[in-house]
Amino acid sequence: MKLYIAEKPSLARALASALPQSKGAKEDGCITLANGDVVSWCIGHLLELAEPEHYNPDYKKWRLEHLPIVPQDWHYQGKTQTRKQLNILVKLIKKASSLVHVGDP
Repeated sequence: MKLYIAEKPSLARALASALPQSKGAKEDGCITLANGDVVSWCIGHLLELAEPEHYNPDYKKWRLEHLPIVPQDWHYQGKTQTRKQLNILVKLIKKASSLVHVGDP
């Protein structure tokens, strides 16, 4: 299955209607095309940098001696507001044989 990931829902709908195999079904968080390919979308930013206390519980309370906080490995977490769409995309990506980026670089 080819997965198209658009920047936002309106772009995904426009893309799905323009593709030759556009006769498909709208589902929760995606549009499945007649040939089995899927168009899905992001909703703003799906991920954000982990909070400082994720790296060290002492960082929960800001102190000058902790600054600057520069982790060796940066961690990302799903945003609460967009977690549902992130989960949908993760499941679709695992099933996809190829990904097509349809958004800003």
